[in-house]
Amino acid sequence: MNRFVGLIWPLGQVQRSVLMIVVALLTTTISLFVLNRTWTDAERGKDLAAIVQSVVTIVAILGGGAFAYYKLQVFRVFEPHLTISHEVSHRFIGDNFVHIAVTATLHNSSRVKMELRKGFFLLQQVSPLSDEEIVPLYEQVFEDQDYEHLQWPTLEEVEREFDEGELIVEPGESHPETFEFILSRGYDSVMVYTYFYNPISQRPPGWAATEVYDMIET
Repeated sequence: MNRFVGLIWPLGQVQRSVLMIVVALLTTTISLFVLNRTWTDAERGKDLAAIVQSVVTIVAILGGGAFAYYKLQVFRVFEPHLTISHEVSHRFIGDNFVHIAVTATLHNSSRVKMELRKGFFLLQQVSPLSDEEIVPLYEQVFEDQDYEHLQWPTLEEVEREFDEGELIVEPGESHPETFEFILSRGYDSVMVYTYFYNPISQRPPGWAATEVYDMIET
């Protein structure tokens, strides 16, 4: 038996379950063939019913395990999923400053409750930039391939940590988080980047959203 288990264990859970069902059915068929020669008519009906019932139970258990594994792995029923969307607005305040409000809506699109504990917002400069500043940004990504994304200059960064039970998003529900920034006037376009860490596992490590926002002074 141990040798058989050692042979089938490297297989996937679904393959193991299917193989075990086949083995159970094959063993039962051989047993019925052998025992049929020794049974009396009275014993045949009673013992046959007991064996069939046992086989049905084994098949149901193994089949249920294979289906549960399939659901968990293929559809990832218990994996967390967070969708982040932005709403950005601005207004000029005083003589030299602009106020920017960023509302990140956190939508729990999974079937598990999510208690978020940490996240951060970045505000980066897109425009204006001189040609001398733009060329190295381009080279880092498209020529040297040091980065996968353009590394815009960071203007402000806000980190948030939440106490236990402070930020819980139930399955199918959404929660807004608003961050405020104050910049000096003179910026035409900014990049808003939001990131929240996965509180349950490291796959994925977290979720992000990015949006470019243009500020037009009238």
